Order: sequence, then structure tokens, then C-alpha cells
Amino acid sequence: MEDIILVGFGGHAKSVVDTIEKEGKYHIVGFTDPLPDREYKGYHCLGNDDVLEEYFLKGIRYAFVTLGYMGQGKNRDVLYKKLKKIGYRLPVIIDPSAVLAEDIKIGEGTFVGKNAVINAAAIVGKMCIINTGAVVEHENQIGDFTHVSVNGTLCGNVFVSEHCFIGANATVIQNIKIGSCSIVGAGSIVLRDILSGEKVYGKCVCNSGSRSQS
Repeated sequence: MEDIILVGFGGHAKSVVDTIEKEGKYHIVGFTDPLPDREYKGYHCLGNDDVLEEYFLKGIRYAFVTLGYMGQGKNRDVLYKKLKKIGYRLPVIIDPSAVLAEDIKIGEGTFVGKNAVINAAAIVGKMCIINTGAVVEHENQIGDFTHVSVNGTLCGNVFVSEHCFIGANATVIQNIKIGSCSIVGAGSIVLRDILSGEKVYGKCVCNSGSRSQS
């Protein structure tokens, strides 16, 4: 069993801890965090991110970014670059309850949560979060650093660019393209392509930022 350090701590980190324990592939050495007295399930804070190089020199080769997306999407990018520069390997962490087709591709540092589904011929980039109950259907392409939140559903052949956030219970219908750094609000139904940097929401997203009631 390989040693691994978790980078950042909070609610998402606790979900990752549970999955790592269930997978049984890695032994959690501890986590980094600005608050030194934090502890969870016997795992302790090792210090802030400045200790990462020290632990690499001690022989630990695996790390995983456990900051969630909310307000911290760019921070995940910065931490990824820091870890790669030091030399860490970032594994894919997949909850045993997830359902995965045999021919999918998943990039390094990505987390796949409980009861998530990634279907045939889908491609998920590096450092993504495919959260609890999310559905990434056949032939989807998900860009790096994108988060598909709890129970988000991407129907067939959807293209999502990098650094996007798909909110909880949002649905994106088939063949839609979503540009980089976009946010789709919780519960939205996306019926058209989304431009880069757009923030859209509502029961039926037909125009940028619009909401139609039903």
C-alpha cells in the first residue's frame, strides 16, 4: 500500500478519505492545511503546503488535491502545478460504488464519487471532480479541472471545456457544448450551447442568464 498526502482540507476531503479507505490502495499519511490543529478520523495536519517538498524528499510519492471546486477552482490548478513541479504522482481516486464503462479515459488527479456513472467512450480530463451520483453519459468529453456536482447529468455526446462547474441536479441535454470557465447553476436544464465564461441558471436555460418558470 502506497503512502499518500492529501492537499487541502474540508468537506470534500472527508468524502475523498472515505473513498481512499474503501479502495484500499493508499495509506493516508496526513493532510496539509493552514490550520495546524485540524484532525479527521485520526488523520492529522502535517503543516501548510510548504511541507510538501519535505515529505517528497522523505520518500512519499503520491498526493491528491482535496479542495473542492466552490470558489477554489483556480487554487486546484495552482496546487496541481506545484505538486507536479515537486515530482508527485496524482492518482485517479474512484469510489467502489461508481459504475464505469470499460473504454473510458480518466486523467490524473480526478475524483469519482459514490454512485457516479461514467458511460461508454467518455473522456474525463485531469483534476476533475465527478461527484456523488453524477452521470457522465456516452461519448462525453469533460475538460481539465471541471466539477460535475452532486446528481448532475450530462446526456450523450456533451462537450464541457476546462474549469467549468456543473451545479447539483443540473441536466445538460445531448450534443451541447459548454465553453471554458462556465458555471451552470444548480437544477438548471441546459438546452443550448454555453459560451466561455457564461453563468447560466434556471429550469430552462435558453438565453444567457435567463430563467423560464414552469
